[in-house]
Amino acid sequence: MPGDSAAERAFYFIACGIARLVYRVKAIGVENLPTGGCLLVPNHITWVDAIILQLACPRAVRFIIDEEFYRNPALQPVLRMVRAIPIDRRKPREAIRRATERIEAGQIVCIFPEGQLSRTGTLARLQRGFEMIARHAQAPVVPVFLDQLWGSIFSFRGGKFFRKWPKHFPYRATVGFGGPLSAEEATIARVHEDLLKLGADCFEQRPELHQHIARRALRGLKRSPFATLVTDGMDGSKLSRGKLLGVSIALSRYLWKIFPDKRIAIVLPASRGAVVANLAVALADKVPVGLNFTASAEAIASAIGRAEIETAISAKQAFRATAATKKQSCFLPVAAPANPKALFFPITISSATSPSLPSCSTRDRTIVSSPRFPFFTVSAAPSRFGIRSSKAPR
Repeated sequence: MPGDSAAERAFYFIACGIARLVYRVKAIGVENLPTGGCLLVPNHITWVDAIILQLACPRAVRFIIDEEFYRNPALQPVLRMVRAIPIDRRKPREAIRRATERIEAGQIVCIFPEGQLSRTGTLARLQRGFEMIARHAQAPVVPVFLDQLWGSIFSFRGGKFFRKWPKHFPYRATVGFGGPLSAEEATIARVHEDLLKLGADCFEQRPELHQHIARRALRGLKRSPFATLVTDGMDGSKLSRGKLLGVSIALSRYLWKIFPDKRIAIVLPASRGAVVANLAVALADKVPVGLNFTASAEAIASAIGRAEIETAISAKQAFRATAATKKQSCFLPVAAPANPKALFFPITISSATSPSLPSCSTRDRTIVSSPRFPFFTVSAAPSRFGIRSSKAPR
């Protein structure tokens, strides 16, 4: 249990127990902590970063905080209990001396090198204070990254602190401890680089990355189904979350039924059609392989050969890029504008019941179809999406 005295250990026992009811903290790289004194330099995302860091660290941490907060009557008794070190930005020498003494005594000292809370969720410019402490104490410096805290009620996401609901409860966070750096190695540039690498390592620990991407997309699109998600920069048309999900599910069932391939190439420009195609392929439990439709036929043929692709989703205007490969193609319905590169996916929403779906009830009145090419027609009921056309256009 962290702490030197019995009173301090009792405080940590109670405080950490309460904090663990709210936060689930996963620590990685704890073995990188030196056995003696050291200086921790974490990023600064929320007002409770110190609590999160202490939950992840097996030893007591002495935090360097701004003297203005240290003098706050409501906080001062607690800060004295945990032996925080106040620092006056205009006269930092006393704080540096006290931090050096703690490190030389074998304790862990922490300073937030950004000097302020992040307003964007990204790593800000680091200040030189940690360099002065490290060189004065000749102590190892350990970069620390706090992940998944942006969006917490204690962060500035949304342009405000506190006035928002937590995204999860209990709230999950990841704390990554990097390899220790010597006082000479711990420059601003080096620490900044190590923090970015730690951020990538922590990001890979997020549980959603270990789930199927289609499952995550499905969960996200079900929220706020009428909210606009995609705006096509070519014609300004928009696609809501619900419409995108409906069209993608319909196309994915068709791809899953007709094409057994594990990988499907997508040869489309950045447009609504490309978004639908990528999501549909993922929902069909296949791997979308994006190919540059402006590349030469030889380049595309080489990419298709390397990826062992047999099927491509394309548009007639871009078909010449894939025709030389002699692979089967599934065309998305697109208009034929004067500019061949200005491709788009013309989806319309009508309020009439489709004759191809006689079993639709009055609640299933939204029909998704293409006016130029009736590639598929589906009902709007989430449990009743299905392709009605039997063959893909060749």
